[in-house]
Amino acid sequence: MPSYPPPSEYQEALQAPAVAFADSELQNGTPRTNALGLPQPVTGSFAAVFPMTTDAGRRYAVKCFLAEMPDQQARYEAVAEVLEGIDHDAFVEFAYQPEGISVRGEAYPLLKMKWAEGIPLNRFAEKHLDRPGVLDRLAEAWAGLMADLESMDLAHGDLQHGNVLVETAGEALRLRLVDYDTMYVPALKGRASAEVGHRNYQHPDRTDADFGPALDCFSGLVIYTALRACAVRPELWDEYDTGENLLFRDADFYAPEESPLFGALGEIEPLRALSDALRTACYVEPADVPPLPAVRDGRLEPSQVSVSRSNAQRGRDTGERSTAARVFLPVTIGGVGMALGLAGVGRGLVAAGVLLAGASVGAGVVATRYRRLSLVRRRRRLEQEADRFRSTIQELEREVASLQEKRDELRTSMAERRQERLREIQEQVLHDRLKHHFVEEVRDVEGLTHKHVVRLKAANLRTASELTPAAVDAVRRISDRARARLKMWRAALEERYADEIPDALSPAQERRLQRYIEHRIDDLGDQIGRTREKIQTQRTELERIEERLDEMPNLSVGHYVCFLLRLAALPDRTGAPPEPSRPHEVGTSDDRAPVPEPVEDDRSWWTQG
Repeated sequence: MPSYPPPSEYQEALQAPAVAFADSELQNGTPRTNALGLPQPVTGSFAAVFPMTTDAGRRYAVKCFLAEMPDQQARYEAVAEVLEGIDHDAFVEFAYQPEGISVRGEAYPLLKMKWAEGIPLNRFAEKHLDRPGVLDRLAEAWAGLMADLESMDLAHGDLQHGNVLVETAGEALRLRLVDYDTMYVPALKGRASAEVGHRNYQHPDRTDADFGPALDCFSGLVIYTALRACAVRPELWDEYDTGENLLFRDADFYAPEESPLFGALGEIEPLRALSDALRTACYVEPADVPPLPAVRDGRLEPSQVSVSRSNAQRGRDTGERSTAARVFLPVTIGGVGMALGLAGVGRGLVAAGVLLAGASVGAGVVATRYRRLSLVRRRRRLEQEADRFRSTIQELEREVASLQEKRDELRTSMAERRQERLREIQEQVLHDRLKHHFVEEVRDVEGLTHKHVVRLKAANLRTASELTPAAVDAVRRISDRARARLKMWRAALEERYADEIPDALSPAQERRLQRYIEHRIDDLGDQIGRTREKIQTQRTELERIEERLDEMPNLSVGHYVCFLLRLAALPDRTGAPPEPSRPHEVGTSDDRAPVPEPVEDDRSWWTQG
């Protein structure tokens, strides 16, 4: 996997868009800049996004990658092909360019996406907490979008506040989806997911193996429930907002029966059925979570949801044996007995074949059932999240090192930058003098005629300023002698103005350069500080995940085989994370939502109505 540049190197390259980009439209674009006039990116874990505006006024988000995803090009091309044939306001035009940007002479991919207007979902909800009607319309718009995705057999894969923008047009609300890194389209069926989505919106059992049209069912239900809750009880926002969620957090999904938020929602009559549906969804497998339209259509009765939740928890948390687990031991004993019987009557090869076939089938059953265990899936998801945080920390540390190197270079290269600035000023002064000498003047030079003037104008050279030696060499259909005389004419003009060309910076120019260097050093220091803060935040999250992994039982394949053979029991819990205490905690052992008594009912929980 190739090493990608850090954001600061992309920032440096974008100072010259005409050189950096392969795309002709972006070559003539202007990046959004900071106070020092430098391109200003929005950085994430795996990419830096630069807003660009073209000469024609079109705006784009240019996504420059910091790390490569698996099958990156194939994924984007498959998504682009599908979206090209879909006319839906939620999606924006984009193009993947495998060698779209050049950094330090090396070509890297980029994603050119049409700029999407709008306010991030969580900020829009916060802004309209005092207008429940607006939040209700937003929830309806969200439900409509989820129904549309379901009908098109598509899934975004990472529905969260940062990837959903809300655009207003009078009373109408329009939702835009951005960031298609994890998007599912039918052409990608059978692949693994590139990411596992934002932890505060995704099913606790989701891993990279979950990748299909049902990928958005859980996060769609989370967002819909949160929007409805904000409309009914806006005060919940002050209690549960972290800036990185929409009321719910991952801890709520790992242990819904211990969640203060689920407890609060269960006490609100208009939200009880919806809250119960989401609570139950936390216990079933990600692929078994029903689509939002099925939940909204009223096919779920609260009592039936409770019954199904009891079954789900009973089977997934307490280690109660499924049908496959109950028959595994008898089938194993029967198979071994059959093989021994065949061997006893002299059918050794047949007995070996029976044992081999049985072992192969048994291993397949064990592997399939093992991977589907909630405890195994949750450990895998947490391990994948931990790997992602480690990768992000590594990239951020590389960015800090790059920024420090640039800052040290600025501190030690004042003389070089002074000379560079002086050359720029000298070139500008010379240009200002030579631009008033037009090429018609060369007819006064011996050996140069009107024909040479015509040739120069045909090459778009009209003043002595444009008549550089390189430009003269590129002019067609003139002799070498004529080229030499044109260069001599330009050199004579340069000599005429030599006394007017400064040989040192003025005191004012020196002060401006010094201030620029100081401000640039301060800016780099601020960037280093912000990046280190990000590293600390990522390390805190990583420590939280590692602590959760330490507390979660580690179920090996061998232990699971012993369970199937009735030699051991599965762990009692799925390793739910502890919920932080609150000053007005409602999640005590007495007032948590009770787990209903087990009821025999094997029907799917969303079809029992």
